[in-house]
Amino acid sequence: MTLKNLKQYKIFKNEKLLSLELFENQGFCNINYHLKTSKNSYVLREFKSDKTVNISRDFEFKVQKIAFGKNIATKPVYLDKNKKFMIYKFLDGNHKSKLKKSELNSLIKTVKKLHKIKLVSKEMNLKNELKQYKYLDSKKAKKSLDICNKELRKLQRYKKSLVVCHHDLNPKNILFTKDGIKFIDWEYSGINDSFFDLATICYEFDLNKQKRVYLLKKYLKNYTKKDLSKLESYIKIYKHICKLWFISLENSKAQGNK
Repeated sequence: MTLKNLKQYKIFKNEKLLSLELFENQGFCNINYHLKTSKNSYVLREFKSDKTVNISRDFEFKVQKIAFGKNIATKPVYLDKNKKFMIYKFLDGNHKSKLKKSELNSLIKTVKKLHKIKLVSKEMNLKNELKQYKYLDSKKAKKSLDICNKELRKLQRYKKSLVVCHHDLNPKNILFTKDGIKFIDWEYSGINDSFFDLATICYEFDLNKQKRVYLLKKYLKNYTKKDLSKLESYIKIYKHICKLWFISLENSKAQGNK
């Protein structure tokens, strides 16, 4: 994407486009630019191929718009009709790799706001999601697939709590701002058990058992040992889905270099 190409879209009526520069830190799934206009700063995310992931750009834009209304996301501005790129408002803030108790409490409250969003969509089927990694033949990949399927069988004994999930609440996607916590990069959002997001936070922020119990108490108010067991299963699933994703990414890079 270039500034010249962007001007052809005529997105901003009362703002002059000034600059479009790549962010220093880039993600794995998109090319991220810092767009500056005469009035505002934005993030432009140019999408890479969606063929290997379960992504709906329309759903992403829709849920982020609702989340912005709940003050837990940056404002989405534009989604290209050909689904090539998306623009949303840029916000200053900090990413944290470790959380104080007060920060964890604020994060839990923000997740609860997210999970109260009402949207109708197809439930994510984790068993089907895992099938996309069956072609991986390394011992590490097979071990991760076995662990995920084992934990999915365990989860059949628990009742599901289906909500709109972010699905990727790692520190890079959680922004601590002066106006509260904001979630960014909603591309994996969809309907799933609320425990998936909770497990993601536990794993990404390396929460010990004491903090996991604290998280459940704050989220559920009344929690049981079954809830903790359910959470542990989702943590294992998330951990090994991450491993499978990175193994798949390394394989793709290796094939691209041939």
